[in-house]
Amino acid sequence: MKITNGSNSAQLIKKNNSWITEKNSEFQLIPKDSETVLIKTPNNVYTFRCLEVNAEEKSVTLLHQAKKYTFKITEPLDELLKSMGLENALTPKISEIKAPMPGLVLDILVQPGDLVKKGDKILILEAMKMENAIKSPVDAVISEIHIQKGTAVDKNQSLVVFQ
Repeated sequence: MKITNGSNSAQLIKKNNSWITEKNSEFQLIPKDSETVLIKTPNNVYTFRCLEVNAEEKSVTLLHQAKKYTFKITEPLDELLKSMGLENALTPKISEIKAPMPGLVLDILVQPGDLVKKGDKILILEAMKMENAIKSPVDAVISEIHIQKGTAVDKNQSLVVFQ
């Protein structure tokens, strides 16, 4: 496993219940509990609190003395795919949003040509007297909108197409 923070990186291997640097065991990453990680160097032991583990982005955010550090985690498969020019091979390609349930389109918050980020609200769908915000699953540009405000949609009906 390789961890990267900016221009600094380290190759780690698992040994017993900790991760150590590949060349020597001067640097150890030791899980203490579900939220705490100890980083042991020859001179010190540092305590980091885990704030977030993002499996999708393969990153972990740690807190040490009120400062946040985000590390990118790269596994051997990631390195192999990158060397073959296939680093995005495991990323799902999403070309459209389909209705997750039957309902009524209350509002459309985007237009064709709009750039949306992952998590941006695309439209509001009313189903069973509840308003549901339909969000973008990817960063993309809106290509087509197949529905209009006030129309009823069926489950799996195409709502929005991305470029």
